[in-house]
Amino acid sequence: MVMNRLLFILYTIVIRVGNIYIFIGSMFSHKLRLLKEGREETRKKLKSLREDVKRKGKITSNKIKHGDLIAEGGTALKSKYRTTVWMHCASLGEFEQGRPLIEKIKLNYPDSYLALSFFSPSGYEIQKNYDKAELIFYLPSDTPENCDSILQTIQPDIVIFVKYEFWWNLINKIVAKNIRIFLIAAVFRKNDYFFKSFFRPFLVLLRNYNMIFVQDKTSADILHKHNVTNQMITGDTRIDRVIQRSKASDVPLSIKEYAEDKTVIVYGSIWESDLNIVIHCIKRFPGFVHIMAPHDISTANVKKLKSLIPTEVCLYSDDKWSGNLLVINNIGMLGSLYSLAKYVYIGGGFQKGIHNILEPAVFRIPVFFGPNHTKFNEATILQQEKVAFSVNNASKIIEIIDRFEQSEAEYVALSKKTSDFFIRSQGATEKTHSFISRYL
Repeated sequence: MVMNRLLFILYTIVIRVGNIYIFIGSMFSHKLRLLKEGREETRKKLKSLREDVKRKGKITSNKIKHGDLIAEGGTALKSKYRTTVWMHCASLGEFEQGRPLIEKIKLNYPDSYLALSFFSPSGYEIQKNYDKAELIFYLPSDTPENCDSILQTIQPDIVIFVKYEFWWNLINKIVAKNIRIFLIAAVFRKNDYFFKSFFRPFLVLLRNYNMIFVQDKTSADILHKHNVTNQMITGDTRIDRVIQRSKASDVPLSIKEYAEDKTVIVYGSIWESDLNIVIHCIKRFPGFVHIMAPHDISTANVKKLKSLIPTEVCLYSDDKWSGNLLVINNIGMLGSLYSLAKYVYIGGGFQKGIHNILEPAVFRIPVFFGPNHTKFNEATILQQEKVAFSVNNASKIIEIIDRFEQSEAEYVALSKKTSDFFIRSQGATEKTHSFISRYL
């Protein structure tokens, strides 16, 4: 008991130090400023919402707007909505994993109230107008008082975390209040910190989840080893999402015409550290159309990347395009562009980690990425299937593309293997929903 209390005290201190870091960092970082301001605005509006419910017993206006956040609140929800479901996602990638489940819940239980929270501005700012959620907000910092406040306001019947979100004060409060709690699309590794003896109280909390849905057998075996038996293997819900999106791919006519009758390479979510790959591929394959989407599309970053590429560069926003390199300087188009590609290189593998490789792979094409990918299950699996490739340098990607260009049969075989993978890997959303629906 003493160790339990000490651990949570130390954890809360770390959270408060993190708040100081965010406060100071917000003066220098646009992303941290968005996080700080978003949390402050969320806190104010939720406080106002609680006071309105307490004073009047109901919400007088049908909807209360918090910038782009829509809320209907607190105890007043219970008379209108049958079940309140709160899903928390770290960022945009986790939202894409949770989204198929959200939409299945709303389809089958339209009288449920859905609250959706994000930790990162890169998730919230893009999805703040998502129409399947009644409430969208930044998750306040994980202090005990913030946890009490948010649970009192939302009063969830079910809380769903996505993949690897572990906010221990919040989880502790949820468990203590006997609120049903789930973790979906989860991945565990043997060296995760909460498996160490000092963090045993956190491990105990995992055993109190109603169910943990894991992506693979490795994760299931690790949990079993630590006596976490409340789990089942369902796969990755994001596979269902990319299959769904691939059927609704809509490429602008101007790009279709630009790439018509040409072999296309798409470079997705590119950092400066990926440029060596891009530049060498452009030189080696001058007859191809090269379409590059930077990770950061700010004017300053696009200008910098453009200056580092020793060939003619056209921006999507330009009036006219010429040459064979088009840079996409907007958000929301990349997923559809993969449908034009014969080859795709995904950036981030020379940074902290690769971006989404399932989005292009679903089009049954070879996908390449840098060496920093070990934390991404899909990269490991697709490499084992020999339909995706980790490359340390430009020579390697050029060698593989040359091989496919010389052997149509080998390319067709890869496409077939990729198709088979997605066919047998789909269905995680249905499995997860089938279990959670018992509580809806």
